[in-house]
Amino acid sequence: MFIVGENLISLVKKHHIIDDIRDVSETCIELKLNHIIKRMRRTNDCDTLNYGERIPAKYIMEESILDEGLILKPQKAVLACSSKSVHIPCGYMGMIQTKGSLARLFVFVHCSDSQVDSGFKGCITFELYNASEFNVRIQAGQKVANLYILPVSDKNVKAYEGKYKDADKPTIQLP
Repeated sequence: MFIVGENLISLVKKHHIIDDIRDVSETCIELKLNHIIKRMRRTNDCDTLNYGERIPAKYIMEESILDEGLILKPQKAVLACSSKSVHIPCGYMGMIQTKGSLARLFVFVHCSDSQVDSGFKGCITFELYNASEFNVRIQAGQKVANLYILPVSDKNVKAYEGKYKDADKPTIQLP
């Protein structure tokens, strides 16, 4: 069951899920794009990454989205994140979905990692991917994702204490 309407507004205010109530719509919390992104770059000395192993820092470039915006080329991806920190209270979890208008350009905010664990606090990382045949320009500060809040069936679930806690920019596994 999704938390919506006045129940969502009350929950956001009570638990300080976000700091600006104007980002709450009837059914979700609208998340805006941060100005920091991370790109993975392939080099001549490595063309394979091993799942389960840390990614060496030399393969990751951190950039800022400038005034001209982020140009996401066809079939390319970057890591980005929400512009503001989010706090999911214990007893709830979040689910991220791409804003419909962005999805209709065939740009996805997440490839499959859409859940936000109970107790998580920080900026939410997005896996932006352009599946279209066109370059797509996105400005920092634009609404790109919807965060839906759901109650969990076990209120005793432990609060998230993982490596992405308190993130203030896109996260990736580094050594």
